[in-house]
Amino acid sequence: MARNWKALAKLGLIPPRAWDAVIPHGPVLAGAARRGDAVALNPQPLPPVEAEVGADLMRGIVYSSIIIVGGRDGGGARAMLEEIDDWCGTGWPRRWPRPKPPRGWDDGQVLAAAAVTAAGLAAQYDHDPEVQEALGAAAERLMDAAAG
Repeated sequence: MARNWKALAKLGLIPPRAWDAVIPHGPVLAGAARRGDAVALNPQPLPPVEAEVGADLMRGIVYSSIIIVGGRDGGGARAMLEEIDDWCGTGWPRRWPRPKPPRGWDDGQVLAAAAVTAAGLAAQYDHDPEVQEALGAAAERLMDAAAG
């Protein structure tokens, strides 16, 4: 089985300030004065709402599935993957209330952020191969759904 989730886990380790250099934020402006004008227009960029929601939802699913359910019957990894399968099919976890999405909401960003979060959690679960495998599979499924 491919370990694509390990590459996703590396994305979560990139310092937030580095993303400004990696991800283009619009057309490149010529001249130092114009660049200064662009910064003055938006000196404090707003965080990506969809990414935060996706990461929070993934952590919530892990908490409710692996920690709560897994502690009772050992089926937490299975419960989490069932929730992820549903999430990938519907674009939103069915047991979670959906915030009213603002204009231009991108479910793909929610799923991609959840994939990176799941991969980062998988890297931390090296002491439990079953949970690590489930989180890795969740990361890959979420990334496939984000791309589709």
